[in-house]
Amino acid sequence: MIYLVYRMRLTARARQDMKGFWHWLEDRERWFYRDLPSVKEVRWYYSVVGDVYTLENWAAFEDEAGWGAYRAALATLKADEGWERERVSQDEWWEFVDTRIVCDPPVPVGLHRD
Repeated sequence: MIYLVYRMRLTARARQDMKGFWHWLEDRERWFYRDLPSVKEVRWYYSVVGDVYTLENWAAFEDEAGWGAYRAALATLKADEGWERERVSQDEWWEFVDTRIVCDPPVPVGLHRD
């Protein structure tokens, strides 16, 4: 698997209305990934010590072709004015810090307990 990782810092609006922010995020996730089937899983991590009010979004793809399909689908969606207007409304809630792509190691490491 490969993962596209975005790191975002919450805006003052989000910090002042955390309940509203979490509600918005739940709705946004359903809306944003609805038409992006190459995304196999999405995980969120929220920093509570250190760089507080920071979120990480990990979107998983089977391989580089899956990530490429995501990029192509995203370009098509962005061409729709209504969709793009909704997408950029995220700027009210967070500021992007950085982006990276990571992948699983080539050996079966990692601890998973049920």
